[in-house]
Amino acid sequence: MNTKKTAYMAAKLLKSLIGIVMLLIVVIPLLWLVTAGFKTQADIQRIPIKIFPSQVTVKPFIDVWFDRTGMGSLWFRYFFNTTKIALITTVFVISLGTMIGYGLARYKLRGSSVILNVLLIAQLFSGPALMIPVYVVISKMGLYDTHTGLILAYLVFQTPFAAWLSYSNFQNLPRELEQAAFLDGCSPLGAFIRVTLPLSRISISTVGLMSLLLTWSEYPYSAALLENQRNLTISIGLARFISAFNIYWNQMAAASIIVGLPILFILVFTQRYFVQGMMAGAIK
Repeated sequence: MNTKKTAYMAAKLLKSLIGIVMLLIVVIPLLWLVTAGFKTQADIQRIPIKIFPSQVTVKPFIDVWFDRTGMGSLWFRYFFNTTKIALITTVFVISLGTMIGYGLARYKLRGSSVILNVLLIAQLFSGPALMIPVYVVISKMGLYDTHTGLILAYLVFQTPFAAWLSYSNFQNLPRELEQAAFLDGCSPLGAFIRVTLPLSRISISTVGLMSLLLTWSEYPYSAALLENQRNLTISIGLARFISAFNIYWNQMAAASIIVGLPILFILVFTQRYFVQGMMAGAIK
C-alpha cells in the first residue's frame, strides 16, 4: 500500500514539475518582452542580459508612435491599415460563412455533401503552401499591393472554417423554431434574422474572433502581397524595427505590447463564447 502511495505521489510530483517547467518556458519570454518595452536602448543591449530594467522608462512607447529615427513615423498608418483589414475581413468571413453554413444545413441541395467535403479538405492546406498560386492570381487580377487583394487571400483560407462551424451550429438548432416563425407570418429571411441569428451568437462570436486573431497577426501574405510603405500592416511594421545599422529592441517590444493589448482585451471579454463555440464545433 505504501509503495503504491509513494509511486502515486512521485507521479503527481513529476507532473507538477513538468507543468512548472512548461509554464516557465511560456512565461519567461513574455516577461522579457514586457520588461524590454520599459528599458532604455543602452539597458537592453547590456551584457549579461537582465530581465528587469535598471531604469524604467516609457520612452520606447512614445518612440513607437512619434520617433522618426525609427519606424514611428508610419506606425499610425500601420495600425490603421491592420484595423481596417481585420474588421473588413471579419465581417465578410462571418457573412459568407453564416450564409453558406445556413444554406447547407437547412436546404437539401444537390452536391451538398461534396461541398462540405471540399470545405473540410480546404482547411488541410496551410497558407504558406499556397502562397505562390495565390500571389499569381492576385497579381493577374491587378490587386497586388492593395488591401483588397490581401483581404481576398484571407477570405480564401478563413471562409471554409467559418462555413463548417456555422453548418454545425445550424444543424443543432431545431427547425421547429423557424417553422413557428413562418406560422406567425415571417418570411424565410425574417425568420433567419429574428430567430436563427440571435440563437447563433456563440457560433458567430467564435468565427469572428478566430478571423480577427488570424488576420491581426498574419505576416507571410502581408509581406508577399504588400509593398508600398503606406499599405503595410503592423506585423510587417514590427519587422521594420530591424534596420541595417541598428535593432530597436525596446521599441519592438513596446510595439508588440501595443499590438497584443487589443486582442488580449477582446479575449478576456469573449473567451466564454469562444470556448463554447469551439466545443460545439468539435462535438459536432
